Amino acid sequence: MEIVYVYTKKRSEFGRQCNFSDRPAELHVDILPDPSLADNFIERDPCDVPTQCTQEMSEHEVNTERFSSESRGINHVEGGWPKDVNSQEMEQTIRFRKKVEKDEHYINTIMHLGSLMEHCIKQNNAIDIYEEYFDGEEVAEEAEEQPSAKTINVFRCVALHQSGGNICGTV
Repeated sequence: MEIVYVYTKKRSEFGRQCNFSDRPAELHVDILPDPSLADNFIERDPCDVPTQCTQEMSEHEVNTERFSSESRGINHVEGGWPKDVNSQEMEQTIRFRKKVEKDEHYINTIMHLGSLMEHCIKQNNAIDIYEEYFDGEEVAEEAEEQPSAKTINVFRCVALHQSGGNICGTV
């Protein structure tokens, strides 16, 4: 399947050729300055602004408690089958599925999940996403609280900084 479509036009359908020429500049709008706004500006002469072209870096070291960890993995290819059912045997899996589908608890669970799903779908279909629901309401001002922090957990730092030190951040 080709996803390319080539548009072809004859030279005569391109339209007229552009003819550019040198001409003097034209003034279309002349807006005079407002003297009342000039008081808002402060002239600084000379103006020296330092510029740093390198990346700013900082280093901070934290001593944390030692934490022993262990990595475990599992290769999940086909799962959820009882030990007596071989997932590679199509006949055994079909037999087990038929047995589970006849179970009364399975039927009740599927019927319950179906009604929940239907309720959610109807909710989504009832909402007009383009309607202004909160028209004219002002956002309530948030109470100004002093910022605070407390230690909840202590983590072992595993990220290495460019300088080789351990860094760790918690909020």
